[in-house]
Amino acid sequence: MRAIVTDLHERLTAAGLHVLLPEERERPLAGRKPGQAGGLEAYLRQHPQGYVQLEEAQGITDDGVTAVYWVPVAAIAPTAADDDALAAQVRRVLCGSPRDPGPYLPRLPDSPRAIADGVYLCRPSYECLAVDGTLAV
Repeated sequence: MRAIVTDLHERLTAAGLHVLLPEERERPLAGRKPGQAGGLEAYLRQHPQGYVQLEEAQGITDDGVTAVYWVPVAAIAPTAADDDALAAQVRRVLCGSPRDPGPYLPRLPDSPRAIADGVYLCRPSYECLAVDGTLAV
């Protein structure tokens, strides 16, 4: 459901985070010129606080009226501490706090792990509800 990706992008961008849409997944790897460093390390030098990579939502259940979707939201940063902080910021934006809950529920937790030198990834999944084909946020 593309409406979920659009909603996530709007919320996270409004919070001041650098967010890439699913179709922009290759952007950090592109644009490499001869004599220049490239790849994720170079992209993270341009975005030292890291960035958020959105993925397409996956349908989990659908009873004809309500549908539950899970969507992975990856935080990518140059250090484990930065990645953990970015993932926590994403979680606060999407899930809110106990006194002021947000529209998304955490479903599959994750913790930062190294995927390359100077690149850490944390990719938890969040749950969202749609009622009669309309996002319920």
